[in-house]
Amino acid sequence: MQKTSRIILSAILTFLLLGVFVYFGRHQIVDVWHRWMIERELPEPVSGPESINIANSNLNSNIAPVVVTIPDEINLAVPFTTQAPYAKWDEQHNESCEEAAALTVYYWWQKKIFTKEIAEDELQKMVDFQNEKYGGYKDTDAQETAQLIKDLWGYKKVEVKYDITLDDIKKEVGQGRPVILPTAGRELKNPYFRRPGPIYHMVVVRGYTKDKIITNDPGTKRGEEYIYDSDILYNAIHDWNDGDIYDGKKAMIVVYPAPFQE
Repeated sequence: MQKTSRIILSAILTFLLLGVFVYFGRHQIVDVWHRWMIERELPEPVSGPESINIANSNLNSNIAPVVVTIPDEINLAVPFTTQAPYAKWDEQHNESCEEAAALTVYYWWQKKIFTKEIAEDELQKMVDFQNEKYGGYKDTDAQETAQLIKDLWGYKKVEVKYDITLDDIKKEVGQGRPVILPTAGRELKNPYFRRPGPIYHMVVVRGYTKDKIITNDPGTKRGEEYIYDSDILYNAIHDWNDGDIYDGKKAMIVVYPAPFQE
């Protein structure tokens, strides 16, 4: 009888300890599961823009456009940083998704990588630049973000395209050009956002599969290669529109690399 009681007590204690472990380690368990699911679904990252056969004949109006064949799936190895590299979610960092999105695309074309120190320094410089030149940095729409990229880094060809489709997004990314999307952030339904999530948010599309879109989402430390269902992401695309976000147009920002600037 005593032996049976000890076995039951031991089983109960083991169950309780397992419950405590699962409760306190639940976020790590979810992260491991999410990363495992991502690795199962993602195509191998393309290491750099030079690895893509970028079709550029349609960039020159004097040359007849060509039919561009894009891959069925792709994953550009766009470097990642959150908008709060040190997880300091103060007002400035909460408002820095546009800067972080633009910065990651710039680093892709420049073949640079991030550390926390580099990312934070770059973001601070971007905020300071905007405050000095524009008188503020918050809630920039697609056109304003495109202008920032031109003014700050000297890019001459940065286009904002409106009324876009999923195929439009894939055509750009499939040619090696990651795109920046303005969104109604809460419509993304990202479980890693701090509740209730950002009203307005920008993400970078770095790849796609048949029915998924691969992003670098600067709104969470888990945003590198974050997968969204295509329909969820597409339905969330809305430009700032002076704060009337849900009536904002579907837009994307496309940055063209230095050889195509003239």
